[in-house]
Amino acid sequence: MKLLFIFSMLFCISWQLTAQETKYVDSTAKVQSRKALKQREKNNVKVVPAPDLSDPAFIDYLPATLYLTSDDSINSNAFIRQNFTDQFVSLWEHPGRVYPASRVFAFRQNGKYFRACRMDARNSVFGELAVKGRMNLYYTRRLPQEAGLVEFVTTDPNSGGYRNFMIVQYQDRKRFEADYYYFITLEDDSLQCIPVNDYAEFAGRYLKDTPDAYRMMMEFAVRRGGVAKVVAPLIAAGVVAATMLTTSLQAGLLVSAPFIAGGMGYSIWRKKKGYAKPGPEEMAGVIRAYNSGYE
Repeated sequence: MKLLFIFSMLFCISWQLTAQETKYVDSTAKVQSRKALKQREKNNVKVVPAPDLSDPAFIDYLPATLYLTSDDSINSNAFIRQNFTDQFVSLWEHPGRVYPASRVFAFRQNGKYFRACRMDARNSVFGELAVKGRMNLYYTRRLPQEAGLVEFVTTDPNSGGYRNFMIVQYQDRKRFEADYYYFITLEDDSLQCIPVNDYAEFAGRYLKDTPDAYRMMMEFAVRRGGVAKVVAPLIAAGVVAATMLTTSLQAGLLVSAPFIAGGMGYSIWRKKKGYAKPGPEEMAGVIRAYNSGYE
């Protein structure tokens, strides 16, 4: 019984310490699916037909070129809707019609070029061009979806039952100020956009031949540091030694309490510290370093 209790304690401590160190995988789609499901159940599956695309005043519509494909374009006054999981452009001359990022190629407005890209199964965005070269970088802010989603169904006969989700405004915005979507296109295949969802995987696949860019990107990749690798074994050894060298389980737990408390404190500190995410300038620096490697 004593050994069983010790091993149970060690398993719990090791699990808490290593849970914060697991490799980063973008779980936005899973989180938002659960949140969206709960929100829809709470609102009795709230579905709003055809969002009113004429809400913004005409002054908000600016001249733009919308590229339906890389070769087919429309010149019109346009307004981008970014508070949707599938961001879209509305045109003043075509009220009620949807031009979503999942179905168009790009658009240009105010001297800026925005490329459309599907980031995952649900989220499609328009990213602003930040770096142009052998590798092009696009970015846009990632809106938090913790507050829930409201489903919209368009009545546009040209959209074939198209569905979209409006992102409910999240109050704790400061927490997500440095959260962005990034994607790239390559000079030899500019038609394909490549989402950057895992920094380590992206660095290993595309930046290996440019050491400076690889090193800069890996600074934002989630890796277990040297301290994290030895803390769990040290705590485990301390608890086992203290328990085995004392005459009773209670005395052993009392002696090993500093080890347990230290492990819990380290776990909480790691959780609060989190992992740094690159801002647009930092990410642009990585891509510029990559492009410089081929000049």
